[in-house]
Amino acid sequence: MEITRSTLFDEFFRKALYLSCIDEIRQQWESLHPPYEVDKWILPLPLWAKRPYDDSGRRAWQVLQEDLRQSHRNNAICIYLHIPFCSSKCGFCDSYSFRLGSHYQEHIGSYLDRLCEEIELWGGQGNLAQRTVSTVHMGGGTPTFIGEAGLQKIVNCLRKHFKINDLTEWALESTVDALTLTMINTLHGLGYRRLHVGVQSLEDEVRRIIGRHCSAREVVDVIETVLTMGWVVSVDLICGLPSQTLDGFLKGIQTLIDIGVNGFSLYELLIYPQNQKWAAQYGLTHRCHLPNYFQFIVGASILESQGFRKNLFNHWADLRDKNIYFTFPTRGEDCLAMGTIADGVIDDYHYRHPRYADYMRSTQPDFPGLEGGLRKNACEQRMHPVVTAILSAQIQVDLLYKQRISPPGGVERMIDNWLENRLVEPVGDGALRLTASGSWFAGNMIADYSSLLAGGNG
Repeated sequence: MEITRSTLFDEFFRKALYLSCIDEIRQQWESLHPPYEVDKWILPLPLWAKRPYDDSGRRAWQVLQEDLRQSHRNNAICIYLHIPFCSSKCGFCDSYSFRLGSHYQEHIGSYLDRLCEEIELWGGQGNLAQRTVSTVHMGGGTPTFIGEAGLQKIVNCLRKHFKINDLTEWALESTVDALTLTMINTLHGLGYRRLHVGVQSLEDEVRRIIGRHCSAREVVDVIETVLTMGWVVSVDLICGLPSQTLDGFLKGIQTLIDIGVNGFSLYELLIYPQNQKWAAQYGLTHRCHLPNYFQFIVGASILESQGFRKNLFNHWADLRDKNIYFTFPTRGEDCLAMGTIADGVIDDYHYRHPRYADYMRSTQPDFPGLEGGLRKNACEQRMHPVVTAILSAQIQVDLLYKQRISPPGGVERMIDNWLENRLVEPVGDGALRLTASGSWFAGNMIADYSSLLAGGNG
């Protein structure tokens, strides 16, 4: 029997024919044609991951200091802090984090001392200390691993050196395991009001395989506790985990919607060197991406059918979840990032910190231990508004025509191609909105526009 596109679709959804969105999902899938192949999706990457640094660590810091001395920018900034520690390292995890061994309290104390030195150092550069902070976002790792006293120390240091007010959103990422009632109350007292939980799955067998120790019921209980305190809560859910079922994935989404979760980030499981061994154990290193694409599309369709809308290409949110840290480019803000592997953007200059050992070795009271930095070149400057629009999931068509592109008609053909493949849909006022397929292929769409610019004469 010949395996057709229709056969592949029917086989995946044979137990989910009850879904009201099934015909729409089929149309999105059947509209895809090369070069938009599910197995060849491109992850949108930051600038530092695409090309070498222009400047090494010390030189990057000198460039940033000079830029900030001369800068007249007075708009808001967002602040990101990276905490690389976890109580245990989950096999599936592709994030930069690790479990501390013996003397972990001393390691935490030393890291927080370095981080506070860096906070103070940045606060003395240019007018950064006078610019309003839109959000303080703490990621990892598991930020709560530094303990209540550690969190208090960081919050006090930030308040001392930056312009934080009642409108600043304090946000952090965490697993449920770390969110004891005492920790939740501590965070609430410190001003935190947004929580991003790495749920990944609400199927207990899947959670066991990926190394999550709390049951689905415990996850729901903790999230409900935080929601009753008035926090905004968003969650990560991953497509393509071992033993995952479509029914369990969709029931998990619905459960989280029903208890009032405000935002959902959907991902395909990413496989990098840090989780390669674990992935090989479950036969995932040479996987077909199509089931994960179907899972992603149906999850997005369920969210959109219940009123959630993208404010980032892979993040569906209600009106309360502004997703402030991840959407800083849409507001033209600088991102001041601190801590190991943290990467920030000051105007058109991107910088990045090194991994933990190098960070601890290189940071000094007069140097934030940067690994390197790079400034957007002319092409990257031209790309920036379109990249920002694609990643924010809504594109003004006029924006695509603002650059000189050759041959003539290239933009029209690109837009027609996006429409024919149902990567975008018109939403009025000269705007295009990413569909669920568009979210999957956001990196490919950026590559499309980059190719047009590369062929231009500007």
